[in-house]
Amino acid sequence: MKYVDATNKLHGIELFLFPFEECETASLERIGKQILLPGSPKREGKSVTRMRSYWAGRCALSIAFKRLNLSGYVQPESNYGYLQAVDSDGHPLENLYVNLSHTDSIVAVVLAPFPVGVDIELADRDAARVISRVASQFEVELAHQGVFATNGKPLDPNIALWSAKEAAAKAVGLGMKFGLNCFEINFSQEQIYTVKSDKKGPLELKAPSLIIESFDPYIVSVCSEAEIMSSGRISRSLVSSFDLS
Repeated sequence: MKYVDATNKLHGIELFLFPFEECETASLERIGKQILLPGSPKREGKSVTRMRSYWAGRCALSIAFKRLNLSGYVQPESNYGYLQAVDSDGHPLENLYVNLSHTDSIVAVVLAPFPVGVDIELADRDAARVISRVASQFEVELAHQGVFATNGKPLDPNIALWSAKEAAAKAVGLGMKFGLNCFEINFSQEQIYTVKSDKKGPLELKAPSLIIESFDPYIVSVCSEAEIMSSGRISRSLVSSFDLS
């Protein structure tokens, strides 16, 4: 298989946030299609809300590529379904990984030179009833001792734990489909948290680490390789409706 080096300019993690509630669906789709390979299967069978979220995610990725002067497309990997950055022939772009997460009104997109996962959640979402299905008692007790965003803001331990596990699972290409309970999040006094796993995914991280950012009323969890997480090299950008014009 041919591998194409995408860029030598992407040294850290690029995080883009895109509130798309005020955007027209036609505009989201128009720009979102620009990052899909020609001939990609048509997206069908989803609700209007889910289709808007789908196109908003592709739209945000398309704009992120343009801002970073990257050329490429995205497509789902055939076995696990995670997004791959590819060239016009469908060959993976080396040293460029992408991931996204969305709610009904906002998208979080990340690009990094290592496998990377992201999850965005409403900070006040009630996750207490589901957390016992995906977290150990040890993790729950650790989380309830205190979870903090990078700015020092205390977070609800249940939604923080849920979001962290989603980001970790997505970073190694597994996602929710293959389970969240094989990832152990080690919350500590530090604001960069370590992740352990008893299951390997199709993407490899030697030392997965995680941070949680606070963007009221949301939290964003990002998981990637320790060497870029610990350096703090995360660039934060906002995509607006003006980018659609």
